[in-house]
Amino acid sequence: MARLDQLAASKHIAQLGAVIGRSFGHDMITAVAGEEEESLRRELAQLVAAQILYRQGMPPRATYFFKHALIQDAAYNSLLKSTRRDYHGRIAQVLLEQFPEFVEPQPELLAHHHTEAGQLEQAIGYWQQAGQAALQRSANLEAIQHLTKGLALLGTQPETVERHNQELMLQATLGPALSATK
Repeated sequence: MARLDQLAASKHIAQLGAVIGRSFGHDMITAVAGEEEESLRRELAQLVAAQILYRQGMPPRATYFFKHALIQDAAYNSLLKSTRRDYHGRIAQVLLEQFPEFVEPQPELLAHHHTEAGQLEQAIGYWQQAGQAALQRSANLEAIQHLTKGLALLGTQPETVERHNQELMLQATLGPALSATK
């Protein structure tokens, strides 16, 4: 964390990258950061020089990796909860608008960011999709995890007819996954 604090100008980019994940593409961080390209490249270069990030390839096709998961965790946990929530929301929006090719095969990615952003209605729908996709791949344990997360979030919602219908859909998808594993 001390090395990250020494890079005050680049710290917010490391934090934003930590919210995206253990690795992230240059195009993704550019879309989410909303900064000028030259400034962003300079900040990323500082993080690479400080060995906080590793870079594979050259911008704009570069992929960045945190040197260690503990560095990513430190950057992530150093964010205020409100800022972290905003970042997750921005990432979810950018994924939907600019990177639909990531969302379709991995709806759990969008579900995670919506959950962390506090956008529970959207998150529940994507946990449902993630559970169905996992079930189709016969990844029953994964399907159980996704559907259980969706049900847990659904439990925080007010009781309405729509909520009951959504719960029925989640439970109906969960049933085959549970029966296959028990």
